[in-house]
Amino acid sequence: MAKFRFELETLLRHKEDVEQKERDELFRRTYQQQMESRNRELLAAKFQEIANELSQKRSENAPHEEIEYFYLYLNRLTQEIKESEKRLSKLQSEVQAQKEAVIEATKQRKTLATMRAKKEVEFKLAQEREEQKEIDELVVTRYQSAKAEYPRASKTQQRETAAEREQ
Repeated sequence: MAKFRFELETLLRHKEDVEQKERDELFRRTYQQQMESRNRELLAAKFQEIANELSQKRSENAPHEEIEYFYLYLNRLTQEIKESEKRLSKLQSEVQAQKEAVIEATKQRKTLATMRAKKEVEFKLAQEREEQKEIDELVVTRYQSAKAEYPRASKTQQRETAAEREQ
């Protein structure tokens, strides 16, 4: 019995590989986005902590130089938060673009996979038709050979019955 062979199997495997690479890239970019988001949250928490500490120092009438260092540090944290938000925005757009790339790769792979499944069903149906044809031919051949032998057998039986009557 013949084995199913899909002519575009190599292309299908390539599309599967491309899809997997796109998914891996999506996971990598999503991870980067999550890490940048976590970094931004830490910076915001640090900013809030320093702002609270500054408020406390001001209420305690701390020296002017010490309060100035707090403001410098808060300005630095504000800059880092803004930079982090820019990176986060860029990463979000990259993640969205990568999602679209994954969707496109999946569509292409599914198209070929569907084509392969249809061809496999057609192949199986053709195999079943061929098997049924062979079975039909076998049955017809046996029937014809049995039919050809049957009249001889009945003549022999008739002779034997006639010989038995004579005796």
